[in-house]
Amino acid sequence: MIQIQNSKFLKNMNKAMKQQDQIRNIAISGFFDNGQKYLFNNLIQKWGIQVNKDQVIADNEQEFGEEFESECNIKNLYYKNKTNNKGEEEGYLINLMKSQNKYFKQTENLSRLSDGVIIIINFGNEQNHEIETMIRTFLKEQNHIVFFLNKIDKAFLKQNLNGEQIFQNLNSVIERLTSIIQLYGQDRILSPANGQIIFGSAKQQWGFSCLQFAQFYEKKFSIEHKRLAEKLWGDHYFDPQIKQWSDQNISKDNQQLKRAFVAFILDPIMKLAQAIMNSQKDVVYQMIERIGIQLSDDIKEQEGKQLLKSIFNIWINLADTIMQSCIMHIPSPRIAQNQKAAYLCKQYKDEKFNESIKDCNPNGPLVIQICQMISHKQEIISIGRVFSGTIHTGQKIRIFGARYKFLLVKYIEYEQMEEQQNQQIEQTFQSIGQTFCFPRGEPTFIEQVPSGNIVGIKGIDQFLKGTCTISDIQSSIQMAPIIYQYDYQVKITIAPINPENLNIVLEAIKQLTKLHPSITIELDPCLILIGNSYYHLQYFIEQLTNIYLKNVEIRKSNYFTNYRETITDISNQNEIKTPNKHNILGGQAIPLNDNLVNQIELDNQLSIKSLNKNTNNWFQDEKLKIIAFGPNKRGPNILVNKSNPEDCFRLNEIEEHLNETWQWYTREGVLCEEQVRGIQFNILKFQSHADNIHRGPGQIIPTARKLFYGCQLQAKPRLQEPVFLVEIYSNKSVLDQVYKCLNNSKGIVIEEKSFPETFSQKIKAHVKGPNIFQFNDSLTLMTQNKAYSSSSLDHWSLLNGDPLQIGSEANQIMQDIRAKKCLPLQIPQYL
Repeated sequence: MIQIQNSKFLKNMNKAMKQQDQIRNIAISGFFDNGQKYLFNNLIQKWGIQVNKDQVIADNEQEFGEEFESECNIKNLYYKNKTNNKGEEEGYLINLMKSQNKYFKQTENLSRLSDGVIIIINFGNEQNHEIETMIRTFLKEQNHIVFFLNKIDKAFLKQNLNGEQIFQNLNSVIERLTSIIQLYGQDRILSPANGQIIFGSAKQQWGFSCLQFAQFYEKKFSIEHKRLAEKLWGDHYFDPQIKQWSDQNISKDNQQLKRAFVAFILDPIMKLAQAIMNSQKDVVYQMIERIGIQLSDDIKEQEGKQLLKSIFNIWINLADTIMQSCIMHIPSPRIAQNQKAAYLCKQYKDEKFNESIKDCNPNGPLVIQICQMISHKQEIISIGRVFSGTIHTGQKIRIFGARYKFLLVKYIEYEQMEEQQNQQIEQTFQSIGQTFCFPRGEPTFIEQVPSGNIVGIKGIDQFLKGTCTISDIQSSIQMAPIIYQYDYQVKITIAPINPENLNIVLEAIKQLTKLHPSITIELDPCLILIGNSYYHLQYFIEQLTNIYLKNVEIRKSNYFTNYRETITDISNQNEIKTPNKHNILGGQAIPLNDNLVNQIELDNQLSIKSLNKNTNNWFQDEKLKIIAFGPNKRGPNILVNKSNPEDCFRLNEIEEHLNETWQWYTREGVLCEEQVRGIQFNILKFQSHADNIHRGPGQIIPTARKLFYGCQLQAKPRLQEPVFLVEIYSNKSVLDQVYKCLNNSKGIVIEEKSFPETFSQKIKAHVKGPNIFQFNDSLTLMTQNKAYSSSSLDHWSLLNGDPLQIGSEANQIMQDIRAKKCLPLQIPQYL
């Protein structure tokens, strides 16, 4: 049931949405165990917008509302900030968002919806590959970052570290973060002095910044708080004898000085915390009196961690500290879109359209990008960012997908435009799309949402596949698509035990993939689900079987991952005739150099010019002409025209057909339809009929495909297996179990690092191919969640053995893959 809105709520919400300079779109991101849920709930609890506090609802509705609130990853907050000493307040509408669960990170979606992010990092844990990927993703979208270093309380309550040890640990984390940011194009140094870095505990709901403590000490030192904050971090010391600041840790009378961060920030926090935990009430009351806070009678009766949480909540409240930092360092939508417009609109050059997005103009043409979907009472709400214009109920809109498919909605009319055809198909709907905001509890209907805000739209999900652009203008547009970062792909085949239920299974998968756009389906010839994470695909299958297919029995294979097909020798120079016998196509397959293959895979701006510059004069032969890369027009395989000048003219006429065939072939190699890697194919000859009708795509495409497949089989084809870099973070008490897991999975340890202060160990190892699934399962089971890992594709390794030799290990793997894909076990002969 959608919440019943009252007029006061609607009036206040509409007013807040129109004040674009007072809006902040903020994401929360981090590793799965680092306090995202605690921080998200803390901010909602303090600043979440309530529709109607006096509303009476039934118990079952309340139960569902609480369940939905725990799953919904977007909430509207209203934060009030004191702007001066007189206590005047300034209100901000905060659109807060986070990943839905630990399996489905949604980093790319959140980076497009938001203008800034709070990245949470646990104290004592080094940044792993996943944290670096998050930072890279948000920086790519030109988002601003606020860092929250979590679990500081464990440093002095459990690990008994002193202030200097804690500082050194924090400083090493910040230096590492700075190096990552500089690596991805941001030429600046992170410093806690400007309030961009928060320290604290998400679970205990307290946190502080150097800027915040500088405001506390401003009167004492008679220094403006922004200047004082610079002295509260780094190598700055205060000599109390002469009352002067110094960059040396030795006083005038040769006494050891504590650095300012330790003396004025950590020491008071640690002393108060330890006094609370040791039940030294007299010390506690003396300190809170000096701090200037008052405790209620209920709080005075508390003990231990509960008392610590209550006192620190009043003194250095995490929700206040985080919001103050976000208001200062994360820009409003108007400023953010001014910076992002060139990137967002790079595929569309209309000045009026671009200027409207740049200005975040609520009166301009409507432009919304749908980034994700959420489920609500068996209905799906599409979540998008309004970049320009204002959306309202009953408005005519067009939806543009990746192929410029669009809908014209007018209670609602559907219109579809194919890329290469001008045919239009109309379909009429009876329900109208509604728009929603996200206060505490369930989604709430709101009549209109202006630019700069996040909106939920109901009634259009059946036409959406992945992300799309919504507009009300007549011409077709497309904003920059969201590009997902896939480290590796995990696959599983499923099928209903009763074939009659196939349509039910397909419909269930179709509905669920709307909520998980990174899960894709292959239907040729078996039903294969593909995910970018083992845990995510596992979670997807659990939801599919337990929620969507409760009454349908399904059969599923083991999880398997991608392999690659390559060659290790040069094929013969082969020629083949087209089916009508009027054309001859000739060519040869040769293996590419490993260095060139690696460069192509790493080059984000792939071009012939970059290859010419960086690959030892590989492109010096003027007769060498690249027709295409593949797959996806940028992969590590090259189709080259090396025919004689007489054939070149004729070859230009069929280049489009050759390119299309090349993309097909490099996606599905001859051995087991895995992607091809490291093959150069030279077109050496093309003799054609004089009449165009005899050399069309029906003649050229099947001929070229046979030629590519046949030459691959002649050139000693081999399989390449993926090798994963696994980063394991473990408590030292379960190290034996971690090494046993690695040993069982045939992993090779390449690096070990101990952290004596935190009793933890970091291990880097290489794990091959399908062993990664066995490793993930056994690590969780054997360590009882006291160790966790992250995996990323490191490199490809040539699999020993000939896949065409019956009985070899490579042949068995190839046959298993062909069986899972429902392919014939026998490979056809093409030449």
